[in-house]
Amino acid sequence: MSLTAAEHLSEMPEAEVVELVYLNGGIAAVVEKNRIGPLLKNPKVQVYACGTSMEARNITKDELAPGVIYVPASLKEIIKRVQEGYVYLTL
Repeated sequence: MSLTAAEHLSEMPEAEVVELVYLNGGIAAVVEKNRIGPLLKNPKVQVYACGTSMEARNITKDELAPGVIYVPASLKEIIKRVQEGYVYLTL
């Protein structure tokens, strides 16, 4: 998801929280502290990193930008959120 889209979504009054799950090729963004840092400062945004995608690209938990939340498998997190009533967008 683009950082701009996440910022816009978080500004919507009805949005309590915006959760971003980075996976596959997008997983590289979770180690780019300068790029993702401003987003992590937004109290309405939570950023998750897919452990499966990290393993495939040899990214360790220690490399994650401060504030990024590690999850073992993104698919489980996405399904869980959809079952809780979240809207799932892919950008």
